Amino acid sequence: MPDWLIVSIVGSVILTALLNLLPMLFPRAARKAQERLIDDMRARQSAEDGGEQAPRLRVFFPWKAMLIGSVVLTVLVNLVGWFARS
Repeated sequence: MPDWLIVSIVGSVILTALLNLLPMLFPRAARKAQERLIDDMRARQSAEDGGEQAPRLRVFFPWKAMLIGSVVLTVLVNLVGWFARS
């Protein structure tokens, strides 16, 4: 295996372990940071709304079209592979 790949894997494991252990070592700091982030988000939202409650944003996710497209593409790829082998 190339050296850069080994260094990348080891670095990834170390960084993942550190990011998971730091909140355990400093639980109050993590909680305070979370509370500050939530307060900041609420302050920004109220400043943008001008104190009024804005309607919620609806998100459209075309899961049915994606499912149909996936089935159609799977059939097409399998047909092309079948014709290529013949």
